[in-house]
Amino acid sequence: MRKKEKVIVRRAQDYNPDNIKNIIQEGLSEFGLNSRAKGRITIKPNVVMAHHKVAPSAFTRPEFLDGLLGALTDGKKDNSKIVLAEKTGAGLPTNRMFRRAGYYKLKKKHRIKLLPIEASKKKTVRLQKGKVHEEVTTAREIVDNDFLVYAPKLKSNVLCQGLTAALKLNMGLLLDRKRLWNHNLNLGNKIVDLLEVGYPEFIATDGIEISFGGNQLTQHGRHLGIILMATNPVAHDVVCSHIFHLKPKNIEYLHHAQERGYGSLNLDEIEIDGDISLEEIRQKTKNWDLGMVRVDHVDCNIKTIVGEPYCDGGCHGVFLDWLYMFKDRKPELWKNMPDWTVVIGKYSGDVSASRLMVIGTCSEIKGNVKARKKRRIRGCPPKHKDLVIWFILKAGILSPLFRLDLIIDSYLILFINWCKRLVRGRL
Repeated sequence: MRKKEKVIVRRAQDYNPDNIKNIIQEGLSEFGLNSRAKGRITIKPNVVMAHHKVAPSAFTRPEFLDGLLGALTDGKKDNSKIVLAEKTGAGLPTNRMFRRAGYYKLKKKHRIKLLPIEASKKKTVRLQKGKVHEEVTTAREIVDNDFLVYAPKLKSNVLCQGLTAALKLNMGLLLDRKRLWNHNLNLGNKIVDLLEVGYPEFIATDGIEISFGGNQLTQHGRHLGIILMATNPVAHDVVCSHIFHLKPKNIEYLHHAQERGYGSLNLDEIEIDGDISLEEIRQKTKNWDLGMVRVDHVDCNIKTIVGEPYCDGGCHGVFLDWLYMFKDRKPELWKNMPDWTVVIGKYSGDVSASRLMVIGTCSEIKGNVKARKKRRIRGCPPKHKDLVIWFILKAGILSPLFRLDLIIDSYLILFINWCKRLVRGRL
């Protein structure tokens, strides 16, 4: 009989670092990992974006990491070298998001290294089972370490059938030129490919305040009051999917992970331990709205016409995610968006609109088009930053992410960092 994978779920009502430390210490002990958690330790949190106004709940909280770092170092004298490694999304520089997330205080307290993956020394790994990627280039510290820890933020995500947890965290291993490559119908296999490079030995998930129900960057936090711990990312994510009332088999990357032998999607083959039951958590979340609808079913002033194939990991999902920014952070504009018709995918039929936007490189209209104004945004899929910029320039729609401080982060800081690398290269 195959041994069941274990997932520990513990109550944690607030972000008290000492309480978090004790819970994670007990988890490490229960998994028998205390003696292994030493030497070169790499921790990968989720910092896809951090901003006190528009993205306050999208990242692993510093208090949670404070507790995790305390659990890994408390009472030990082996002088472990701990690195916090991450690559943020939305084209933003990771060092700025580390600062906005409050991670530099952790650096002072715990004497750790904060490592933006884009600025790290790289290592390329040839994949043995890759179906989308033949190789993956990422930070050397992700590949070469003595103990790899993942610290995800439990979140909903309309781009991948509703769930971001341990497996989806691996998207942060990729550099920008590969992050959105095949971020389409191939997204499920793309995520599973990355397990060959990023397979954590321990997972501690921030589920105290989860990020839920809108855009993956801007959605609001909701108190759930739990910490999840595991050593198998598939078992971990299966439990997380049930917390969100999702069927694991309907989440493409979990389905593909099971097919490739990374773990079972059957809850009966997972041992759930801790001081709170899965059913009690599900009672709390049973009426929460994930926002998992087709983009053409969204109730707002922008009419979306869907062509084939429907791609929730690509252009359709990215545009739905973009629309949700307004629901999250500009609710007054949500029902009063400018009157535009958007076509995504290969649509067979006539289109008549006052103002027409076609999104996606492969999108086309196989029929007669009558429009006073017609615009196109290319990409497969377009980057969030591109949608933000081009909808301002081409449609006059001002996104919540269009802020002076984020513009400085995106362009001025990137330019300064580029100049620094150029100078170092010449020295």
